[in-house]
Amino acid sequence: MKKLFCFLVGISFLVSCGSRQPQIDKVIEDGVEVVLNHLEPYTLIGERDNLNLEKLFTVDFERDEFAKIGIPRIGGFNVDSEGNIYVWSWPGSEYFIFKFDKSGEYVNSFGRKGQGPGEIEMLVYLRVNAKDEVIVFDDTRKKIIIFDNEGSLIGEIQLERHILYATPLANGKILALYERFNPEEGIADLPVVLMASGSEQDRILHSGERIPNWFRAQKINAITTAQSYSQWSITDKHIFIGNKVSGYQFLVYDFNGMLVKKIRKEYRPVPVPEEIKKSLLKVFNRSDRERTQVLPKVFFPDAMFPIQYFFTDDHERLYVMTFEKGDGPRAFMYDIFNSEGFFIGRVSLDNSGNESNEIWGGPFDVRARNDNLYCMRAKDSGYQELTVYKMEWTK
Repeated sequence: MKKLFCFLVGISFLVSCGSRQPQIDKVIEDGVEVVLNHLEPYTLIGERDNLNLEKLFTVDFERDEFAKIGIPRIGGFNVDSEGNIYVWSWPGSEYFIFKFDKSGEYVNSFGRKGQGPGEIEMLVYLRVNAKDEVIVFDDTRKKIIIFDNEGSLIGEIQLERHILYATPLANGKILALYERFNPEEGIADLPVVLMASGSEQDRILHSGERIPNWFRAQKINAITTAQSYSQWSITDKHIFIGNKVSGYQFLVYDFNGMLVKKIRKEYRPVPVPEEIKKSLLKVFNRSDRERTQVLPKVFFPDAMFPIQYFFTDDHERLYVMTFEKGDGPRAFMYDIFNSEGFFIGRVSLDNSGNESNEIWGGPFDVRARNDNLYCMRAKDSGYQELTVYKMEWTK
């Protein structure tokens, strides 16, 4: 009887352990939950954490028909709830925004180049909100312009001149990247702020990056000379903020600017590649007198920053592009976090560009919506292509 009792207790213990979730490391800092992730993903019972991608179609912007439409250099894209794709471009044609349907077929163009209502002088940011409105920021006029998904003008919001780009939130507040110059240090501070109106700051959500002025700064970290490509990602409920000065950490806010969570992860530092050093030194090593004065100030850190790009999907998963090499020559590894902030897996994605896009070749936009993943990448020819995949999550 005693042996039978011990056997049953042992079986009960094993069943209990088998159904128990792994211990998730969390701490509380100033009343805010911090999720602590390690080098290896958590294995969560019942969670589908392996991402498989099935290619659906590719939009090749090298095709002659797109040259006739007048799509110049592509700046980025976004996707609405129906799968329509909105590609935005740098100046060079009559329009800035080009709409494609969910099958990748061209629909129409809007956002005419100009200075009138609904016209754009310099587009630097495009977002599609929960109502499928297309929101852009005109950097030249410091103005938010809002279109419906057919390209008709809904409204405009005038902002002050120190805003680099901005977007309205569902509660009427405005999320913005601000620019402040610090002449004594030779630095431009770029805080992320929440604004109650076009000119009234509500609060600073992140102190932001510090970009050196080449001629005033005492020392220049070569890989901090340009602002991060992505500063935030907005879901239907939250704002995710992360950049190179934060290390591997993301701040999650609600739309009123309340910090609700921090997500951190351990990472393996990636040494600065020699090709990046060579490419950056070409920028500084010019024959003119001013560049000659700058070059002695330049130094390289031991490692790249832990993140170079990130985005969220409509399930509030977070995808973080690292500097760890992926499966292809221009591919990098992405860490994937679930809606609770737990590191659950990795995937290799090739969304890197070429030297005409960024100093070290990327990144281009990646988006995920309705279980489809949209990945922009550069071709060897220098043109771009947008590949759409079906996302399947498995154990």
